[in-house]
Amino acid sequence: MTRWLKRGSADAPAQIFVRHAQVACAEKRFRDAAALFVEALKIKPSNGPLHVQAGHMFKEAGDLVQAERHYDAARALMPGDADLALQLGHFYKTAGRLGAAVDSYQRALSIEPGLGAAEQELANMRRAGLGTLNEPGAYRAPTVDPFRGEDARHPFDPEVARSFATMAPAQLPRPFREMVRRSEPSQNLIQFGVRLNTYWGLLRVARGIEVVRGFCISTEPLTEVVAFVNGLPVHRGPMKGPYDLEYEPDRGRIHKYVFNIWIDFSAFVPGHYDLELRFLDSMMEWRTLGEPFVVEAPLREEDHPESDAIVNLPPGDGTLEERIAARPSAIHEAVRPNMLPEIGSILVMRVDQLGDMVASIPGILRLRELFPTAKLVGAVGPANVDLARSLNVFDDLVVVDFRESMELRTRVLSWEAQERLREQLAPFKFDIAIDLSQSLMSRSLLALSGAPFTYGFKDPNWPRLSAAVDDAFYDPKNRRESASHSTRIVTMIDRLAALLKTSAKVIKRTDLDRARLEQFGIGADERYAVLHTGARIIFSRWPHYSKLAERLHRDTDLKILLFTDRAKLLDELPEDIRGSDRFIVIDRQLPFDDFDAVLGFASVYVGNDSGPKHLASLRGVPVVSIHSARINWSEWGQEHTGVVITRKLPCAGCSIYHDVDDCGKDFTCITAITLDDVYGAVRRYV
Repeated sequence: MTRWLKRGSADAPAQIFVRHAQVACAEKRFRDAAALFVEALKIKPSNGPLHVQAGHMFKEAGDLVQAERHYDAARALMPGDADLALQLGHFYKTAGRLGAAVDSYQRALSIEPGLGAAEQELANMRRAGLGTLNEPGAYRAPTVDPFRGEDARHPFDPEVARSFATMAPAQLPRPFREMVRRSEPSQNLIQFGVRLNTYWGLLRVARGIEVVRGFCISTEPLTEVVAFVNGLPVHRGPMKGPYDLEYEPDRGRIHKYVFNIWIDFSAFVPGHYDLELRFLDSMMEWRTLGEPFVVEAPLREEDHPESDAIVNLPPGDGTLEERIAARPSAIHEAVRPNMLPEIGSILVMRVDQLGDMVASIPGILRLRELFPTAKLVGAVGPANVDLARSLNVFDDLVVVDFRESMELRTRVLSWEAQERLREQLAPFKFDIAIDLSQSLMSRSLLALSGAPFTYGFKDPNWPRLSAAVDDAFYDPKNRRESASHSTRIVTMIDRLAALLKTSAKVIKRTDLDRARLEQFGIGADERYAVLHTGARIIFSRWPHYSKLAERLHRDTDLKILLFTDRAKLLDELPEDIRGSDRFIVIDRQLPFDDFDAVLGFASVYVGNDSGPKHLASLRGVPVVSIHSARINWSEWGQEHTGVVITRKLPCAGCSIYHDVDDCGKDFTCITAITLDDVYGAVRRYV
């Protein structure tokens, strides 16, 4: 390293720091070494190699922020250095930023074509599954079909293959095994993808940007978590904690540590992978948690605009968290469109016995009644073709010879028959595919329909249905089903009809008048906004109501009526607003009729995900609802008026309720909704 410094009086002090840094590095005192290189850089700030060495030491010490700062400084000083580009690739790979690592390795090759180390790194990353979804033959199905022992080259849907195996599996997905340093700690993976049928069985499936969230219980402090996919590091960051365990008698001995990791799987070729999480403790030892999973093509926001859990990002600089945080909040219209718009073609599947078909007739007739102009296509077994034709309700029929194997105790369909059926169904361009069978044997056939919306009785072993019904009418003694099969199918079809449009309607009260508002200082003709700061779930409360009240007071002529149980909130307001006759605070529970009147005559209502917003919406008041992502806004947002403001995040749908320390992201789903987001929505109505 001293070769980078010219000998002479001006450089001698820098050389001293460098020599001491070398000693610290050899003794693995990386933070000390980094500090010594920084001192040398104060003397020689434009020395690129010194910045590289400082970056190396900070990287080894685990301070990736400072490491990147020095690597960037070195790159500015040495833009044409191939080795530096290679080292940056190593750094980004260590940090779990694989896209930046690939760019750096490719930059190294552009500077020095044939650079072996860069070529080897890129080859290793491709072998681990990093690629593009547009590569020919990208799907990583096994060379040998585990169900038949033959060459697997059929372009079947992976979720269909397992269900219709013509032989018992000769090879199962490898079982999950947890490897730990000792019997404690306990590691728990709470949220990662969804379990779906895949070629390799019922496994977690990652589609695009996903969350890997969970916690560890440990007596040793846990400081860092590193995530690997097929051996490639995809994330490195600190653990959150320690948190006390509510029911732990010895709270000083054992604690809870939380991780909430966002990973973009879009660049991985679809197929089977292994996730490995490594947790570093204060003794500098690792504990490891493993989980097999499957990568599939990302879902697209434009196809599912109602989902806050689907996040698509264009290529860009910065970490995944920074790029997601930079996106604006989502503004959803409260009045929902039909969930099943423009139904032109429906597949009705009943591929089993004669009695099953007869019992389905009332449901089929009800379906025709609900969709009189849709093309209704029946998929039926050979024994039921003539019966289906005699009903005069089907526009076309497709025969499926779905025979039952007594040996395997299920129905089977060869790969070739699956492909023929797919080709037969494709020209119909189905909007909906419905399996009328309560048996689970035929559910996977829906995947061959090509329909974007699939429907049937709930099946825990094929959870790819767009919607499912799980009704049951129990016998009081044996708890078996007591409703007739035909009744259950009609019930299923009627539930489908309920999805067509909302039944929610505005209901105004005519027995209340504005005179009730005088007790709150609101005159007969005065316009006012209601800000309701409360919510039963504390962490779902938006933190910026005082700033919103201030802006509305300054920029509009509205009176501001603030419901709050937080005395400190008033201290956040300027004194002139607190003393204004346009600012009214209610810090007590009102009689229902008074509360109903205050909400019902408001010009606009702003509140969290809580009951009052639903009441205000029921009365026809424009409602701006600030909704945390713990549950879907489409389920619990108001339905009548206004908008729902959310953040699109991969961990949306966490369902956190009691265990508030499970978040790991400081509830960014609510705290990152800005004042401008809410104020802009409010101004739509005032």
